[in-house]
Amino acid sequence: MTERKLKHTRIYEQVVEEVKSLISSGRLSQGDPLPPERKLMDELGVSRSSLREAFRVLELMGLIESIPGKGRFVRKPRPEVDGKNMPLEDEAILELMEARRVLDPAIAGAAAMHALPSDLTKIRRILSNTETHLDSLHARAQFDFDFHLLLAEATHNFIFVNIVKMTFNLIMATHERIYSLLSDKQAFLNEHRLIYDAIVDHDMAGAAALATRHIDRVYKTLQESLALEVESRQH
Repeated sequence: MTERKLKHTRIYEQVVEEVKSLISSGRLSQGDPLPPERKLMDELGVSRSSLREAFRVLELMGLIESIPGKGRFVRKPRPEVDGKNMPLEDEAILELMEARRVLDPAIAGAAAMHALPSDLTKIRRILSNTETHLDSLHARAQFDFDFHLLLAEATHNFIFVNIVKMTFNLIMATHERIYSLLSDKQAFLNEHRLIYDAIVDHDMAGAAALATRHIDRVYKTLQESLALEVESRQH
């Protein structure tokens, strides 16, 4: 690992990129232990707090895992399916979407039950902003985060809020990759609008069903796109 002093702005993100580079280059293989914290701190010129923040993001991205009493390791992939093995980061994206297939309908249904007029105003504003910036990949990612966070806030359940923040940490860390594969921009906006309309009507079952349809489509689109990429790399 090359010694160098990292910039002081958003240091943990640069540590994340450094570790990702070590994994992608093969200098760290799947199942390998990460170097001790002190060694990484000295080689990268960063504080323990920045290093641990980077570890947290890398775990959310599915690239490393912590094993109590043993340390941190490069995560091992799932067993191959149909002879195909996805990169760890892509596996983590699909695993997150699998979790959202359970969580998103519950959040939408609870929002339909508990949303106040002030919550609806905030969601409506985000939908308007999304429509205005639909062609911007970064803006679409940010407004997707904002929309789902506002749905969670409309439940008035802090657990839902924290779950959404945690899941979107991964999404925002890899948003360029995710949203470049989700080119169906208008469907994305239309589905958000339908969920909002059900919440306005306090239709719990309708909001949950629409959220299920939305995340199922996103999951299947990503799954198919990533599988095609794996197949193209193997030929």
